[in-house]
Amino acid sequence: MTDPRVEAAIDAVIKARGWRDSRWGDGAIGGFDYSTEEKKRHVIRDHEAEAREGKTVILFETDDYEEYEREYRRACIRREISVTLAAANAAAWSPARTPPDAGILVLIASSAETGSEQAIALWDYDIGCWRNPETGMRYAPAYFSHWQPLPTPPNATPQATHNTITIPEVRNDRPIEIKNMLT
Repeated sequence: MTDPRVEAAIDAVIKARGWRDSRWGDGAIGGFDYSTEEKKRHVIRDHEAEAREGKTVILFETDDYEEYEREYRRACIRREISVTLAAANAAAWSPARTPPDAGILVLIASSAETGSEQAIALWDYDIGCWRNPETGMRYAPAYFSHWQPLPTPPNATPQATHNTITIPEVRNDRPIEIKNMLT
């Protein structure tokens, strides 16, 4: 099964690329040349933010055309990456009705309506609730309604995430002991 975060990220990029302004008809990020005879002025605007906020939103302005072209590409990519990460983060949360395997520490969260609190806990199948093994604190599944795997620490081996598999690394650099294999 594909990681739901990847699928959500793909859908977000497709939606971001398909955004159209009813007035301008172009994409969410627009580049404009407002140059006059006296002054060069190249501007990058965010049409989606303008539609939402009801005012002009300038992301970048310069008199250097090469800098403008570079920053325009960066603005488009930045927008796609931002919506992709937001969608992936939202998709990483699993409902408490499908708890993780026994003994696995996860990040749990309450819904936005109840204050969006978070804690680290594991699902205790014996008592039917979230529990932090270090503090002994218990968390109600009705309140802490979602969970996601803890992030992998820097420079650590990635762990399997919910609904994915991990394929072990194949290595040929480990010595094999042959003593007992010949008898």
